[in-house]
Amino acid sequence: MARKQNSLMARALLILVAGVVGTFASVPTAASERAVRGEVVAVNVKDSPPVIVLKTMTANNEELIVGATVDSGTVITRGKERVTLSAIKVGEQAAMSYLKNPNGLLARSIHVR
Repeated sequence: MARKQNSLMARALLILVAGVVGTFASVPTAASERAVRGEVVAVNVKDSPPVIVLKTMTANNEELIVGATVDSGTVITRGKERVTLSAIKVGEQAAMSYLKNPNGLLARSIHVR
């Protein structure tokens, strides 16, 4: 009987530990991907990693500033053509999809209009 109780307690402890570890694990998911459209207010290709910042208005008419890092996996387009981050100028309109991760925001795609 004591052996059975110990086995049940061990299983319960294992499930509890797995739940705690799962809670703190930070794996980006589709749910953490977001998108924004707005005016480009900054582009810094000299930062490491490079950064782009967009300004938009929320539904509540509040200004929202979104800055994201850009890496080699970020797809950047103007119309149907691929361009580099340095081709984007402050004041242009852009749409950006990005992932929220423990290190901040990472741009997945940027489309300049």
